[in-house]
Amino acid sequence: MGTPDRLYLADPYLRQFEASVVESADGECTLTQTAFHPGGGGQPQDAGWLTWRGEAVPVTNVREDEAGRLWHDVGRDLPVGDGVRGSLDWPLRYAVMRHHCLLHVVNAVAHQRFGGLVTGAQIGPERSRVDLSMSGFSRDHVPSFEAEVNMVLARGLRVTASTVREEELDTRPDLVRTLKVRPPAAGGVVRIVELEGFDAQACGGTHVHSTREIGVARLTKFKNRGRVNKRLYWELGDAQVEHE
Repeated sequence: MGTPDRLYLADPYLRQFEASVVESADGECTLTQTAFHPGGGGQPQDAGWLTWRGEAVPVTNVREDEAGRLWHDVGRDLPVGDGVRGSLDWPLRYAVMRHHCLLHVVNAVAHQRFGGLVTGAQIGPERSRVDLSMSGFSRDHVPSFEAEVNMVLARGLRVTASTVREEELDTRPDLVRTLKVRPPAAGGVVRIVELEGFDAQACGGTHVHSTREIGVARLTKFKNRGRVNKRLYWELGDAQVEHE
């Protein structure tokens, strides 16, 4: 997970970067390095632009192939070896970072209180949902659950990332919060995102540096999706602190 060409793993706040075209075909290209996240695990892909020969070309899709290469859809073939400057749609990325980190807090509280495990998620810049398998949770728990999540956010916990060997997941099941899907691994290692002193779980996404940046969360909708599966919809107020 720590490949040097994936700049977002080292610095999720990186908005621009320089790179060269490695391959190009069918309107897509791979680069020597990139800050564009391809999405996955409920997180949407990034959007933005590649500036090539003075022209800002929109990046409309980012995908990872079976070989682990990241392809940027720019609607044209770019000459191999040409230099480009990548620029993220930063408001989109930052909103997704806040929401993704929020869902870490949500599933951590759900896990600690109800043994909850994630069965699905959809992260958005304005609204996100998470499906959790947790027995004993009912509509009556919604107000206290929302309040507990917000108490964690207000603590301003530092958010950091590290890696562990994949086999460590077998001895530390607490790092895995998904019910059926095993966390992604690359090169035998898995990326771990930690909320200082509160929670740690496997994740390959992008997150803010502090829970205070997430702002105030509102649990806007609750659905029963079966006997134990619960669907929670969340929205956010303004961030209390934005990284500069």
